[in-house]
Amino acid sequence: MSNHRTTLVLLAFCAAVIFITGCIPEDSLEWSEDGSVGLLRAEGVLYIVDGKTGELTEVAKGDIGLLPDISRDGKLVAYSEKIDCDSLSKGLGLLPPGQVKMIKYYAEKTKKNILDARGLVGEEFPFPEEGLLLPEDYRNWVIRYLCENADNELLDVLGSEDIERGKEEAISYFQVVIAPSKSPIPKRIVTVSVFSIMASRLSPDSKSVAYLMHTQEGEVSNAYQEFGLYIASLETDIKAMYVDSSVAFGYDWRKDGKSIAYLSADSKNMLHDDFILGTLSEKMVLDTDGGLLAKPADIPERGSAGTHRCTGKTTELAGTVFYPWFKVEYGLDNRIFFSSFDLPLPVSKRDEAGCSLFCYDPVTAAVADILPLSVSSYTGQQILSISLFSLSPDGKRVLLPIKHNRFIIYTLGTDSLEIPIPEEEGFGEEEIPELPPSWKGNNEISFLVSGKSKFLPEPKEGEDQDDREQIVVLGTDGKSRILSENWSDEINTDSQDNQ
Repeated sequence: MSNHRTTLVLLAFCAAVIFITGCIPEDSLEWSEDGSVGLLRAEGVLYIVDGKTGELTEVAKGDIGLLPDISRDGKLVAYSEKIDCDSLSKGLGLLPPGQVKMIKYYAEKTKKNILDARGLVGEEFPFPEEGLLLPEDYRNWVIRYLCENADNELLDVLGSEDIERGKEEAISYFQVVIAPSKSPIPKRIVTVSVFSIMASRLSPDSKSVAYLMHTQEGEVSNAYQEFGLYIASLETDIKAMYVDSSVAFGYDWRKDGKSIAYLSADSKNMLHDDFILGTLSEKMVLDTDGGLLAKPADIPERGSAGTHRCTGKTTELAGTVFYPWFKVEYGLDNRIFFSSFDLPLPVSKRDEAGCSLFCYDPVTAAVADILPLSVSSYTGQQILSISLFSLSPDGKRVLLPIKHNRFIIYTLGTDSLEIPIPEEEGFGEEEIPELPPSWKGNNEISFLVSGKSKFLPEPKEGEDQDDREQIVVLGTDGKSRILSENWSDEINTDSQDNQ
């Protein structure tokens, strides 16, 4: 990859990626490959959706992580959730040994700082300045452990009042849950972590689940920070196999489940660099017998986030500029589609960074921009929207969100494109769709429309226009139906609130 670096540096200064702006939509609707079962995340609640009737079955509610997943056959769902923990001892019993060791290690460091300072510093526990447990939600585990296991030496310096205050610090953990779609109970907890988790992805054979786990030193905020890619087995004791760090949210399993493709950042200082170089990589994760290529992690003195490390070969396929919301998806014949910045050379400092959809061909090892001008004229400056592209199950077409909750249906390798929602019916924020469109099998698409959409029936005489947004299913035959017609107002938001 070194021969690409000089070119990429010349391109990257124009991209000037700012990670604290923009975020992916919180709500999502994903379907099984045949479109018979869906998984809806709406207003912090997770539902199974019957593809024919639209009937909803609640799976979970509370602090549900972004980007849950449904298996290709529609039988299982995977999601992450945050759980408040009322007992330190119970919580420590759930966490991986490496994370427990980390908590104990930083408790000792914090204790030393307290003894050296002869008390708290500015009425705060003097936590070490480095380490994965710096964010407040994480460091509370350390404070609780320190205070609940306080010895006489610590008591002499702090006193009972500060110790009791430390014991009251709130702690929580995150877990990846697997549930059957036909009956969401019983649920199965696959892995537990101090660190926040999102973007769960079931393997094609549903024997493993990949997920992103926050493992960057620093405060957690709405900004994207570093998420590492991990895998847990549903059949063995492998609960957190580390794959790579600084991974963008849109990774994907290869169709045979043997590899994972993803975009990762080369820099380890994402919040301070003006631009971040990145790499499109493919990593082998299964051996010839179908087992995860994992070995137990060497846990250092300060502990570790994962339990295992992936020993599979990593192949770097292409160099790019990293953006945390970019996406990767496998297509036909293991071609890898990915969103990225698109800049010509030579380039001036006045040129704006565009973006497009690219394809890596594993046979020729070539990368090609696959969007014709008729499509890129809509998507060229839509950095976040193009990150939400979605291939049809047969790999022949792609959904591309555009401004104001509209989208393009593009047939790959042609000049054929459709824009079902006319411009005058666009609504909501310009860049971030409220609910990205999704494939419901090969011949249907589900998407959100405003209350004034042509896809909704005209009000009866004497009745006012219903401004409630609705989820519509549109077929290739041009026929449409309202999927969310009988859903409660708590699920369907009012379009007037977003205009």
